[in-house]
Amino acid sequence: MLVLPVKTRTITPKDDFLDVVLEALSHTGYGIQDNDILVAAETPLATTEGRIVKLSEVKPSAQAKKLATKYDMIPEVVELVIRESDEILGGIQHVLLTIKNNTLMANAGVDKSNVPPGHACLLPADPRASAVRLRDQVKQRLGKTIGTMVIDSRTQPLRLGNVGLALGVAGFVPVGDDRGKKDLFGNVLKIKRRGLADNLASACELVIGEADESVPAALVREAPVEFVDKSFDSAEMWISPRECMYMAIFEEWRRGKK
Repeated sequence: MLVLPVKTRTITPKDDFLDVVLEALSHTGYGIQDNDILVAAETPLATTEGRIVKLSEVKPSAQAKKLATKYDMIPEVVELVIRESDEILGGIQHVLLTIKNNTLMANAGVDKSNVPPGHACLLPADPRASAVRLRDQVKQRLGKTIGTMVIDSRTQPLRLGNVGLALGVAGFVPVGDDRGKKDLFGNVLKIKRRGLADNLASACELVIGEADESVPAALVREAPVEFVDKSFDSAEMWISPRECMYMAIFEEWRRGKK
């Protein structure tokens, strides 16, 4: 499997994301091929989708001001987090832990990195639709049938550093189900499912980066996935809190502390 970085010029709100990617690819020795997976980082993609917000135009609520004081955050950013979150679970200094679209993430994806000063970027409004649109555009413009994915980064419980997270997928199955298969010694696997899209997102994080790399996209070639003419969002990559080892255990612990 190959993970090929796509280094571009700085992306602006006036740009078409695929235009910039194809422009960058024209200067490389590789182009898009059938069964490639085009991976888009969420902030540059969201920038082209009108998701940049000017903080001076955000009016913080009383709740936002209270949380901002408690966690040493910018009140306007906290207000955006409140609006974008399905639920706020708590926080630590500078960060709120939220649930958005069935996914645990920091600050509901509200990000101040790689945007102009005084602004913040929200996640794409519908990452699944974004992935479908990119896939359809590649088919229309290049005649290639590919997979596409919109990704973000996230932290893992008790692990240092960020890993990749798939927000929306089109063209390939994002989760592999190994339940019922046997291992080398004949043991039947009972709970094993593989986060294919998340693992590919993590591989792409290695080349996309989080700072000034100017690599808003990557091409994954010869990925070990099942290509299908379908799209997927977090609902297809979600496990309920009752089945989630982390959430279920901590909820039990919280009840025991009362």
